[in-house]
Amino acid sequence: MKYELKIQEELFRTAPRAFELPALVHHPLEDAYDEMELLGFPVSCTHFDMLKTTYRGGVLARELPAHTGRTVRMLGNLVTRKYVTTVRRELMIFGTFFDREGKFYDTTHFPPSLKKNPFTGYGVYLLEGKVVEEFDFPMLEVSRMARLPALADPRFC
Repeated sequence: MKYELKIQEELFRTAPRAFELPALVHHPLEDAYDEMELLGFPVSCTHFDMLKTTYRGGVLARELPAHTGRTVRMLGNLVTRKYVTTVRRELMIFGTFFDREGKFYDTTHFPPSLKKNPFTGYGVYLLEGKVVEEFDFPMLEVSRMARLPALADPRFC
């Protein structure tokens, strides 16, 4: 059986419609918030890139040994905390942070400073304290700290 292809002429002549697509706006911060939602951390940037402030801290983790005995300010992304009860049954915390270079450092939060400056969740903190060294390992004895605000999620603005 042989089929013939017949082209039918248009019944009505209509002009093609012109559509105009709106400009699609993309913000890299959207990707970072999507990544945090899916993975728990950003991949396309760092937590430090997502801060409202441009301040990036005075001392880095690798510079701590040179500042032993001095009071310094640092930025750190909270990794974990260890809760300890003192002899007086007060809460103190040992913290671990990493700086903008990805280097880890430890902190000690004694009860008086912890009561005035509690942890408020995960994120980047501005820490101020004295650099102390024990067993050739420098750490920050925190006197003040505050979690820094991040840029608003552009998907919901």
